Amino acid sequence: MSHPNYKLTYLDIRGWGETARFIFAYKGIPYEDVRFSRDELPAMKATMPFRMAPILTVDGKVYGQSGAFSRMLAKRYGLAGKDDEEQAHVDAIYDYGKDIWAATVKWWFEPDPAKQKAMNFDKTLDEFLEVLESHLTGYGGGQFFAPSGVTFADFFIATILTIIDERIPGTLARHSAIKEHVNRVHNLPGIKEWVAVRPKSEF
Repeated sequence: MSHPNYKLTYLDIRGWGETARFIFAYKGIPYEDVRFSRDELPAMKATMPFRMAPILTVDGKVYGQSGAFSRMLAKRYGLAGKDDEEQAHVDAIYDYGKDIWAATVKWWFEPDPAKQKAMNFDKTLDEFLEVLESHLTGYGGGQFFAPSGVTFADFFIATILTIIDERIPGTLARHSAIKEHVNRVHNLPGIKEWVAVRPKSEF
């Protein structure tokens, strides 16, 4: 099967670009992984449709907003849910992951130590993960977030929770079903190989 020419352009981090990278890895799809430094970010953003990174270029056409193009790839390659009902649930899990990530970033970058401590983020994070666990073991059946199998939402959740667990050790250990889910995603064919060789990054 021939594929379009894909090029992902992003900072040299996992972040918002890793879901697309996981899709490419899992499906064995070749792509160009273009990375740039934080110093280059202002100049790069000026060339992007929404003045934000990452972008995905498909046969020369540029797509912004990682959620939009990750969802496009997921639909194209059977990783968005089997029907409208599943797709709605998968989209909800992805969006909930964005909520988790936004709250985490706000806590990380709070400059006032007293305010950061007062946020009691461990409790907030546990509440987030308890909700995720309920969807994983309930609607999803315990393996992935959709009963039909793995989707791009699983890729996004596994990515952000891995980063969070690296920065806040012990997070996943308190939520065994979620920890097993992250490990399950990281051991999927293609993704396991990608995780072993991908560049190391803080985020």
